Amino acid sequence: MSQDRAFSVVPALPAYTAAVAELPVSAVLAEDVRGAVAVVPGTGDWWEGLLAARAGGALAVVLADPAVLPRGTVEFERWPGDIPVIVERPRLRPDVVSDATQARGGSPARIITVECAAPAAGVGALIRDGFGWMRSLAGGSLALQSSVATAHSRTALLNSGGYTGGAVPATLSATAIGGPRNGSLLQVLVLGEVRTEVTVDQPAGLVRVESFTGEGTFQAPARHESSARLALRRAIDACLSDRPATDLEELLQDMALTQALLDS
Repeated sequence: MSQDRAFSVVPALPAYTAAVAELPVSAVLAEDVRGAVAVVPGTGDWWEGLLAARAGGALAVVLADPAVLPRGTVEFERWPGDIPVIVERPRLRPDVVSDATQARGGSPARIITVECAAPAAGVGALIRDGFGWMRSLAGGSLALQSSVATAHSRTALLNSGGYTGGAVPATLSATAIGGPRNGSLLQVLVLGEVRTEVTVDQPAGLVRVESFTGEGTFQAPARHESSARLALRRAIDACLSDRPATDLEELLQDMALTQALLDS
């Protein structure tokens, strides 16, 4: 479906005001959410923010870098799914995930490990995004098998249905550290016929995807588009598409696993 108009956007955050300015053909600033793409900050009770945006007549919603909400806060079965929700997850960008999966060329994962570290306030969201990487690279939903907790760390053993239908063992270890809330590090390793390494180092502003095959090493080109601009573009595309957005469902799957690990 072709686009023949600019979509109104209620930005809510400076990063999205800048994103609108970078998309002058497809987006224009607005103050009323009715008929607009509404940005909902991911701090606080963002679930109520989603419901309020829908009740206000939003055409679509961008949920910006959401935190992990307490168990029982989200009632997904009450979400009617009549408007698209695009979730901005800076540590799990869909374009970077696509780079990692395409470079594997359909080669199934045999083992997946995720190691991550973040300040205590942000470790839950980092664990959730680590689970998102596992799900994306294994090609199936995750099941928590066992976990170990200490005062400052969590370790989880999971299985995932892979591309070929077999269970893929996966491990995640997360450590709470000191420093600013956004000072997180996430490293993903996928073993198989193709070896994949992903590094997301927020303090260094580094996102790197490398693939190792019998033919050599391939490093995906750096992505220079801001996370907010990418999310806004995807929201506009969702308004023009007949395909349902799955971002919210995937976010809640990853968040449920995170809550189960943190509560263990």
